[in-house]
Amino acid sequence: MSAAADSLPATGFASRLPADVYHALGGVSISRLKEMLRSPRHYRYRLANPKTSAPMLLGTAAHCATLEPERFGREFVTWSRRSENGNLCPRKGQYWDAFVLENGGRTIITEDEMELARAIASAVRTDQLAMRYLESGEPEVTMRWKLGIEDAEVAGATIDCRGRADWITYIEGKPVVVGLKTARDCRPFPFGAAAYKLGYHLQWAFYFDGFVALTDKEPAMKEIVVESDAPHDVAVYDIPQDVIEQGRADYQALLRTLAQCENENHWPGIAGGHELTFTLPTYAYEKMEDVGDLGLEV
Repeated sequence: MSAAADSLPATGFASRLPADVYHALGGVSISRLKEMLRSPRHYRYRLANPKTSAPMLLGTAAHCATLEPERFGREFVTWSRRSENGNLCPRKGQYWDAFVLENGGRTIITEDEMELARAIASAVRTDQLAMRYLESGEPEVTMRWKLGIEDAEVAGATIDCRGRADWITYIEGKPVVVGLKTARDCRPFPFGAAAYKLGYHLQWAFYFDGFVALTDKEPAMKEIVVESDAPHDVAVYDIPQDVIEQGRADYQALLRTLAQCENENHWPGIAGGHELTFTLPTYAYEKMEDVGDLGLEV
């Protein structure tokens, strides 16, 4: 843990922490906990080997441009050097090394990524419904809380938790935790399918429970979803209680498994030490022409 992270209280709120300070904090984050959906072995590996990708970098840039536009220009810079034939030069070699040194501490993105981040931010910030929740409040709010685990095998276990809410505001005196997501399709069914696959419902429940643990108040949960491709359509979703309850059941099951793994120092992989029976996907099998004596055709 860094000195800056170590100086923070073990529980409570902190706004606008630098990303490196936040990630140096102890405690379980939902982004890491979701690795347990694959296996405890993957969870432990990802703790030591954080994943980065171009989509994740773009998402970070879009978040900053939307929620903290005053910081975006200071902390992001474009790599625009091109070769004689007009192609963008690769991010390596002496010119790249000099550019990195010159812009130490700033996040480097391409001109196309810069333009896209700004277009996404513009789409959100010109959407009246989205701005109802973003016109006041605080961005990038770190929450740290303790959660007890109810499980006979790990009785009395307490897990330190942390989360970083995209935005927290108050509407008519009531707290609202606001998320911002980019998606290929913001329509209800496609986004719902993608949200479930990515475990967003676990995150909504995790942040909801963290806020309650710190304030004893239940926040409204809102998610602003902006499409990553033009025209960058925007939808605002209210997250209902049944989704929160399902997310809570799912993340608490993962926490119980995590507590058991830590207690036993045993981190099984996907197979869990057992042979698996191979099966083809259902679409690979021929359709049945007859179902028993019923004479039904399918």
